[in-house]
Amino acid sequence: MLPKVIALFTATLLAGCATAAPQAPAASPTHESDAAAASKTPAQTTLVMASGGDAAQGPASDAPRENASWIGAAPASDFILRSQRETLLGVWVDVPTAAKIARAKSALALVIDTSGSMSGPKIQHARAAAHRMVDSLPDGDIVSIQAFSDTAEDRIAPFPLDPETRRTMHAVIDHLSAAGGTNLFDGLRLAELRVASAPSSHPVRRVVVISDGVATVGPTSPELLGAIAETGAERGIQVTALGVGLDYDERTLNTLAVRSSGRMHHLASPEDMANVLAEETRLFAGTRATDAVVEIVPAPGVTILSVAGARATPVAGGGMRVPLGAMFGGQHREMAVRVRVDDAESTLGASDRLRRPAPQTPTASGARPLASVRLHFRDPAEQGLPRVQEVVARFDLTDDPAVVARTENARARTIAAVHEAAEISIAAAQDVNAGRFEDASKALAQAEQRLNAVAATVRDEKEKQRVLAAARNVSAARQSAGSAAAAPPAPAARRARALEINAAAMHDAGF
Repeated sequence: MLPKVIALFTATLLAGCATAAPQAPAASPTHESDAAAASKTPAQTTLVMASGGDAAQGPASDAPRENASWIGAAPASDFILRSQRETLLGVWVDVPTAAKIARAKSALALVIDTSGSMSGPKIQHARAAAHRMVDSLPDGDIVSIQAFSDTAEDRIAPFPLDPETRRTMHAVIDHLSAAGGTNLFDGLRLAELRVASAPSSHPVRRVVVISDGVATVGPTSPELLGAIAETGAERGIQVTALGVGLDYDERTLNTLAVRSSGRMHHLASPEDMANVLAEETRLFAGTRATDAVVEIVPAPGVTILSVAGARATPVAGGGMRVPLGAMFGGQHREMAVRVRVDDAESTLGASDRLRRPAPQTPTASGARPLASVRLHFRDPAEQGLPRVQEVVARFDLTDDPAVVARTENARARTIAAVHEAAEISIAAAQDVNAGRFEDASKALAQAEQRLNAVAATVRDEKEKQRVLAAARNVSAARQSAGSAAAAPPAPAARRARALEINAAAMHDAGF
């Protein structure tokens, strides 16, 4: 997938470079709608709906107001070259913060690696982190703790927190010890079964995995472990993976986070465990949506080719479904969707798949629907009321690259650039880990060059700064790869550099 994304991204970039200078009007647009839409065609129409309520219309926003839409989508440019017929559709969800909201109840399982490698300071800090987590969650939340070594077992079965159960949990946590192998598969599976059994009154469902090693017992491949996380995601369970030290399997923890729409943390020191867990529990208190799902429905004549930046599953009619689970205030999720216009004529006119009960915002003549992007979620502030928000991304065709460049959408281009760089950086981390320093450095240098090229043509200052920040991250990764190459006799230093590169790239990708 990545080579195709890079090729398409490069083509878009070349179109953008065609008018890096003065924004003079394009000479002789190829047809009337080119000229009209270059100045006024909206790239998207937003429709916000609540179940059983009236529709309210308004533009998507990077920092949405309380009543604004959280979902946004736009193609890389309002125009697609007629000879190319492909574009990248940027999709984003920006969850607003709120001064005070009704807190959604949580069901949380803490899964601790108690294999022999966790003995000493690591298990001590794991106990401290578990104590802090139990103290930081409010009464009524459901908590369980599982331990895994050669086998997995419940150390604390799921219980609602209250003063008595807290005392019991603290006593059990004090007796956690480390010995044996690493059966991550059974530990993860047991934890997800426990969280899945929580009642519907606890819609925020999270499994937190703490591990310092590689799975050695039971199924061990990242693909099989990721399948467990993906199954849990269909039940609204997300995984937060904490990798401790230098010996954990970052490929597996990456997979757990991506396939459950969760989070991944690299902890260079075990002392960081308690602070990271405290931050995770703080985020639970700011949950603004549960059971969140993005649905991408292509217009007639449009084909979705791939989705980068999230786990997506095909649905009937050629659409894609992206489960996001619980989302907290201030959270941002983005994805780059590669689409192809197979039959531009069929995108004209209304479509049954894009109709909604309420009227849509009028659009300029000639704008064609590319896709309907819908955010479905339950609103904890409204007693779990199901809600839907929709945005219709639009485009038109042209033969003039100058028109494509002049009507670019900055955020869509930024999403494409940042996600491409993150994928390259994650792969480069594995190259560093394997000692392929030259390959890593070359790939990272190319990614940095492409990011800087995009930044030079993006006119929106906020998006430009974001691309430049990503370029600085890639530059730092390239320097880390160089440092690792300069000290091959120190495998620990090389491993530390690889994990730092991987963690930074996962953060940039939204995990």
